[in-house]
Amino acid sequence: MITRISEMIYEWMGWCPNTPALRTAPAILVVPPVTVNPAQPGSGGAAGSQDRIRHGIGIATGSIKTLFREKHLLWFSLLAGLAILFLIMAEGWSVTHYAFIPLPYSVWIPFGDSSLIVFNMQLFLIEAICLSGFTYLLAGLILYRIRSRAKKPVTIREGFDGINAHTGTLAALSIAMALVATILLEITSQSQITGKIEFALSMAMFYLPYAYYITPNGIFSALFFSFRIMVANSVLFLLALYVVPVIVLENKRLIPAIARSARLMKKTWRELLGCVLVFGAIVLIVAAVALLIGQSPVLLNHDYDFFLQMSRGQVLMTGICYGFLLACGVLMAAGSTVMGIAITDLYACGSDGTVHRITESDSLPVAEPVR
Repeated sequence: MITRISEMIYEWMGWCPNTPALRTAPAILVVPPVTVNPAQPGSGGAAGSQDRIRHGIGIATGSIKTLFREKHLLWFSLLAGLAILFLIMAEGWSVTHYAFIPLPYSVWIPFGDSSLIVFNMQLFLIEAICLSGFTYLLAGLILYRIRSRAKKPVTIREGFDGINAHTGTLAALSIAMALVATILLEITSQSQITGKIEFALSMAMFYLPYAYYITPNGIFSALFFSFRIMVANSVLFLLALYVVPVIVLENKRLIPAIARSARLMKKTWRELLGCVLVFGAIVLIVAAVALLIGQSPVLLNHDYDFFLQMSRGQVLMTGICYGFLLACGVLMAAGSTVMGIAITDLYACGSDGTVHRITESDSLPVAEPVR
């Protein structure tokens, strides 16, 4: 009787003991061989934000380790160093030759009610060439990294060959950034407020204490102006962080790429904060060393004879100052490659549909009857 009641209950619930049981095999998730972001953009909560910031720190430190681990990436740093060297040589030539191109030396642009901006055509040409070099280097590095992740043997030359289809858009981006950089540099140099701030920072951190007595003033001026240009270019690349990867990886034109870059920056701002913490700490360390060198007269109790006499400290300080500038140039060249690696990882982190894709054949569970 009890057995019959149990069978009636099972039949009422829609289950028959004589029906073969079904076993559901688990779905197979196929993940492509790319770096997986453990904290996907859009995850809320304080814990999720902290995980994404830590992931950004991991991206920054991992990019530094990648440069030391994959020695062939130093070719990109070497090319970036040549671009920096061209900038210094071009600035040195511009300082000693007021007009070396068949263009107007300067153009006056109205700004406000009664003020004018001097647009330096020489500076614009130098910026256009320099930024074009860095833009194409970044594009080649991004394509090389993406293709290398696909586990395919890729040469550096093949990475640069991939940018041929995007040459026009990358050139337009370089010219636009050169135009913006030239205007910003002219505004900051002609403004009294920014001029005082720039002068105070340069005297405190960049000023070479009496080292220019050994070297010509043209070299010192070329190094100083090149440093200003590199700072301005770095700010522009940070503002247009994802534009180059969007152009070469999504095949977008300039304006859509800028809009897409803004959305990606909004999406990955926590990861960007983690990268800023790492790279910002490195910049602060370099700035501390520069401040120590620039304030060396104060540290030596204004013993100016130490800097002026060849037998005491003039040669030593000259070597220290220009050795520090050489180290900064090497650091900037290597840093451009590190930033390119980090930008590639950040782009992969913020792009939609690049991680955890399930193929159509594996998207549904498979039911197998029990034998």
